[in-house]
Amino acid sequence: MAEKAAPNRSLGLTAYWTAGVRARESVREDHLFNDPWAAALAGTEGLAWVEQRSSDSVIPIVLRTRFFDDFLQRIATDSGIRQIVLMAAGLDTRAFRLSWPQQVRFFELDQAPVLEYKEKILRSAGAKPNCRRQTITVDLTGPWETALSKAGFDPERPSGWLLEGFLYYLPIQNLTQLLDRTMNLAAPGSWIGFDIINSITLTSPLTQRWVEMQANSGAPWIGTMDDPKGFLAIHDFKTTVVPLGAREANYDRWPYPVIPATMPGMPHLWFVIGEKERPVPL
Repeated sequence: MAEKAAPNRSLGLTAYWTAGVRARESVREDHLFNDPWAAALAGTEGLAWVEQRSSDSVIPIVLRTRFFDDFLQRIATDSGIRQIVLMAAGLDTRAFRLSWPQQVRFFELDQAPVLEYKEKILRSAGAKPNCRRQTITVDLTGPWETALSKAGFDPERPSGWLLEGFLYYLPIQNLTQLLDRTMNLAAPGSWIGFDIINSITLTSPLTQRWVEMQANSGAPWIGTMDDPKGFLAIHDFKTTVVPLGAREANYDRWPYPVIPATMPGMPHLWFVIGEKERPVPL
């Protein structure tokens, strides 16, 4: 049963919305993922928001969720990543709803009200994580690296990082600084994943309705990046940029034409994944 009211208004609205989308997707017979705690986490606010949206309008969130589900499980299984860091983890439940190899550790970073609310809901539901999970109360504009290290994160070992669903709410300077600090802490062999929009998205007629909805709802899109591959290359990351609806991010659900990732003059929502290259032996 959904929580009747969210206990703290400082929890970002978008976290409720995203949980609401996961709840709706989970009851479909052809669901791309199943989150049995999403409705309770969404609360009445998140469920009401998603009820006002068509299935097509929220399909980017559905595809993003499944895409990064697959990404994290792939790097844990195929690349042997045993440290996974969720930045601005919000109401994410991957530690609970997905299966993980032994010794995988999850570090979930977010502000105290977010994590306290999530813990209350999950505890009351009797949810148990499928890995070693640790929540870390931080302000990501502050020195979060120290708190992460104290929690047991080893910067000498490869790690996996996910920054999902929030970079476009940050001022560009904060966005780039956060990514810089994240990639500086990642050892060679580490992976990073995030979603990002380009600057044209904020002004394009094709995305005007969604951008206006975000602004009118109190969660305006302001953070953009026009060359994620070039930005990550500075930090020695070999990067793949996947446009929304491409073969790797379609799952037979994307109903529109796919805009090629490098097409100029068009709005783009990209799923970005990258691996930090290992030094070449001399």
